[in-house]
Amino acid sequence: MKGLFVLSALGITVLLIAGCTMPESPLPSTGPGKAPATVSALQPQPTSVVPAQYEVSIQVQKNVISTDPWISVVFEGGAGLGYATLMEARVVRSDGVIEEKTAYKPVKGTRLLFNGTTKTDRVIVTVSYVDGSRYTVTDVQVPFRDINPT
Repeated sequence: MKGLFVLSALGITVLLIAGCTMPESPLPSTGPGKAPATVSALQPQPTSVVPAQYEVSIQVQKNVISTDPWISVVFEGGAGLGYATLMEARVVRSDGVIEEKTAYKPVKGTRLLFNGTTKTDRVIVTVSYVDGSRYTVTDVQVPFRDINPT
């Protein structure tokens, strides 16, 4: 009995030592946090065909002051104003950063502000409705327009 105990303890010790000496596998590198957006990431896609009773208007603007190039997404209402439960906006910036914001139960004048760049960015707006349907209502490029063109 004593021999079985010693043999078991010896086996466990060997397993522990072997496990502790295994080289640790390196974690994969994720690289830098942001990379310039590819042309395809900035290319708008066709929007959804929205039923007439759910149509809404979205206004997208970009500030022309290069020290603060923000993007404004404004819910302007429309026939679907009373049915909209959620407005989701995503900005794909030319420097590779993707920013998303959400407005719950948007009303006319609901505004989402994003940081932009001094190059062309992309804005995608999706609206969800009371029946659970979702439609991409806006997908546009927003260029930076210099107020002093050369």
